Amino acid sequence: MTCRVQRAGAMALATFVLLVSMVVTATVAEPQKKKPAPKKPPAKKDEKKDEKALIAAGKKVYMANGCAACHVIAGQGGTSGPELTKIGADPKKRTTAFLKESIHNPKADSPDSSMPSYEETIKGKDLDALIAYLQSLK
Repeated sequence: MTCRVQRAGAMALATFVLLVSMVVTATVAEPQKKKPAPKKPPAKKDEKKDEKALIAAGKKVYMANGCAACHVIAGQGGTSGPELTKIGADPKKRTTAFLKESIHNPKADSPDSSMPSYEETIKGKDLDALIAYLQSLK
């Protein structure tokens, strides 16, 4: 019986050593490589549609308020105001806040401007649309 007990003890010890060595190996082994961060999904079709619709609405605001009487875009319009063909080409300078201020208070950036303020005329969604249109001009 002592032989059986010794064998059972040896088996238990061997099993314990095997389990401990597996845990240590798993802990010390080379960690698994992290999965790369998921790529940002491309803009959804609806977002692109919304952006195109906003730009188109902005062009309508531009035309409805007579902006083309003074400003040129792609060779079309008046020449008494600054050309706007590529006004959106420098987004760091022509920020949303800058364009809003230029529309609502033209003299803020250009004290000699003859452009009237459109603060009471162009606001809300129309202002957002007009700015989106201007920022699209690159």
